[in-house]
Amino acid sequence: MDGLWAAIQLLEKDFEIEQLNLSWSAEKIDPIIPHPSTDDQRYDFVLGWGAFGSRVDKVLQPLPHKKGLCIGGNAMPPDGANAYDVLFYETKWYRPQINFHKHIVHAFGINSDLFNQPNLPFPIVWDYLGVGAFALWKRWERLGDKKGMRMVVGEIQRENLTESKIICGRLLLEDGAMVSDMVHPFDLANMYHWSRTLYIPADINGGGERAVLEGRACGLHVEIEDDNPKLQELLTGEIWDEKYYARQLKQGILECLI
Repeated sequence: MDGLWAAIQLLEKDFEIEQLNLSWSAEKIDPIIPHPSTDDQRYDFVLGWGAFGSRVDKVLQPLPHKKGLCIGGNAMPPDGANAYDVLFYETKWYRPQINFHKHIVHAFGINSDLFNQPNLPFPIVWDYLGVGAFALWKRWERLGDKKGMRMVVGEIQRENLTESKIICGRLLLEDGAMVSDMVHPFDLANMYHWSRTLYIPADINGGGERAVLEGRACGLHVEIEDDNPKLQELLTGEIWDEKYYARQLKQGILECLI
């Protein structure tokens, strides 16, 4: 129920859309919707979200369809990036990496129906809330420098349980912080409302773009580290929503189909 999900719901007014979660289907023997293939003529356009080199990128690259990639992560584009008809980027910081491409469009936003300031005040439970995967590049050990009640909610890496267990246990729980695996988006919105400050200590490769905008939309003070210019640019300026996200995606797709 993030911004991309909400934007896709809006695009269903203009396009007939079929959705597939590659991460989910990869775990199934018989996925409900088969992956698009090189001889599949059902689609006029195929849109994916993921970093260059991700599972999504590897599925989309060889397809003969008109196609676009919503770039997540900081991986540098390979020579095959020109296989895409359009590249959608999230931050100004990343844009120079794809300036070589003939068709790039900014497209990013949050689900404003879910992540927004409440009409009534919520009680403050945590002084600091962290949101993101339990991974080294999130640098959750820096939360130890913060005083007060602290909570980190994120994703335990199933493919790297040892790393996540060390981060949750030795770096957070033993230091007095609380941790939680992923929660339902409604619960995450409440956790934002129950917190005073959103703290995202991630390094430049550590993501956090969506969380920064969601936290700002929910009225939190947001702190990041000074060595992360990608997140720094998101601390001020417009909080893009699903309407902006959908509008930008539609623009890029239609320009490819005309």
